[in-house]
Amino acid sequence: MARFLSVFKPSGTPSAASLIDALQHLLQELQAEVDHRTPAHLSALMRGGQEQLRMQLFADVQAKAEGPVLELVLMSREPMGQGAPQTLAMFERLIQLVAHTQPAMELRFRSDRDGALPV
Repeated sequence: MARFLSVFKPSGTPSAASLIDALQHLLQELQAEVDHRTPAHLSALMRGGQEQLRMQLFADVQAKAEGPVLELVLMSREPMGQGAPQTLAMFERLIQLVAHTQPAMELRFRSDRDGALPV
């Protein structure tokens, strides 16, 4: 099972609900269908890759001492033993879309680059 995690730090101290609301354009770009949403959490289904692999996106706002962070997790049933190329490609697209649509969000961690757990 593929699982990729990214952590973004917004500028200022926006509310959890505003961070989740700001993902709307990104969800449209990814053609993601939201299946659960609260003020601080969102989960959505999407399809990616040539085989239309089903992927699950989770967005969670976490309270930290330095202010809130947005954690985005992308999961699929694609095997990690082969590097999960379809899921990884969607993860890279997700990170690019956040950078493009939310320029005030600083990428603090991504599991494919920085390791298994955020520091």
